[in-house]
Amino acid sequence: MLKTLFMAAMLATGTQVFATEPEVTTIIFVNAAEMESSPSTDPGLSPSGTEQANQLVSSLEGTSINAIYTTFINRAIQTVTPLAKARQQQLDYFRLNGDPELTTSIVKDMIKKNSGKTIVICSDPENIAAMIRQVGVKGKDVKTLYDKGSGQVLVVKRSSNNTAVAQKLNMNIQKKV
Repeated sequence: MLKTLFMAAMLATGTQVFATEPEVTTIIFVNAAEMESSPSTDPGLSPSGTEQANQLVSSLEGTSINAIYTTFINRAIQTVTPLAKARQQQLDYFRLNGDPELTTSIVKDMIKKNSGKTIVICSDPENIAAMIRQVGVKGKDVKTLYDKGSGQVLVVKRSSNNTAVAQKLNMNIQKKV
C-alpha cells in the first residue's frame, strides 16, 4: 500500500518512476588514412589517403559530432582536418605511449566528457585497436578494422550500462584503376 502511494505521489509531481533507456555515446574510430611513401618518420597522406580523408567528411555528413580527437602523428591529423574544417571545429589532441592504463584513462575521459554525444577518434591502427577494446568491443570487430589498414572506420555505440555495439562504416571508397 505504501509503495502504491509513493508511486502515485511521484507520478503526480511529474517525477519519472520507470527506468529510462541507457544513455548512448557514439564513438567513431578512424584508422589514419593511407600515408605517403617517404623516408620521413612521420609522413603525411598519400593522394589516396587524401581521398580517404575527404570521403570521411562525406560519409559523416548529417551526423552531429561533438568532438574530434586525434593523436599528434601527421597522417592522423591530416585524416580528420578536412572533417574539422567542414564542421568548423577544433581538433582535440591526445598522446598514447602503449601503456594500457593510460589508454584506459584517456578513453574513459573522452567518453565522460561527451556522454550521450558523438565523437570521432583518429590514430594509427595499433592505438585504435587498443582503444576499441577499452570501450568493450569484442576481438572480431577489432581485428576486422585493424587488419584492413588505413582509412577504415568503426562506429561504436556504447550505452551507459557499458554495452558496446560495433558496426563498420562503409565509406564506398573506390580506388582508381
